[in-house]
Amino acid sequence: MFLENLFVVIGAIIILFMLWVVVGVRHFKYLKEELNDQWELVDETLRKRYDYIPNLIETIRKFSNSEEGLIERVIQSRQKVVKESSKGIERITLEHEFTGDINDLIDLSTRLPELARDTNYLELRKEIDDLEKTILERANKYNEMVRYYNKHREAAFLKPITVLGRFDVGTVFEFEK
Repeated sequence: MFLENLFVVIGAIIILFMLWVVVGVRHFKYLKEELNDQWELVDETLRKRYDYIPNLIETIRKFSNSEEGLIERVIQSRQKVVKESSKGIERITLEHEFTGDINDLIDLSTRLPELARDTNYLELRKEIDDLEKTILERANKYNEMVRYYNKHREAAFLKPITVLGRFDVGTVFEFEK
């Protein structure tokens, strides 16, 4: 009788352990999938912004030949950031540099009054500003999801699953305007 009860208890412990592992792994896979979905939204909006830059550059070139250094810097920065496909610190750094370059390019309208009055420039600037707001919103949602995921990674009862399942720490994407 004692031996039967011991086997039942051991069997229950094994079943509970297996259930814990399965539920934990599925939970982290779901969170990783949500993170990837949120990142895709951010990345899609960033790519839309990249597409507006050549038009902005061509519009600015019509009004100023003296800003070729800045325009070249923006072109180089855009090429670097378009090539980078990761979500890591390299991408974040490149995006910060690119955003600064875009802002420098847009600030030319303060020195070139005829540019500030051009309807094509104004439309492009509005589109880019709208995209910047969308990027900030989507990046904030992504960052919330990363923090939620990282918080679950650090939970004591889930820590063994994160180590065995190799669920890496998520990177927060801080975006500056």
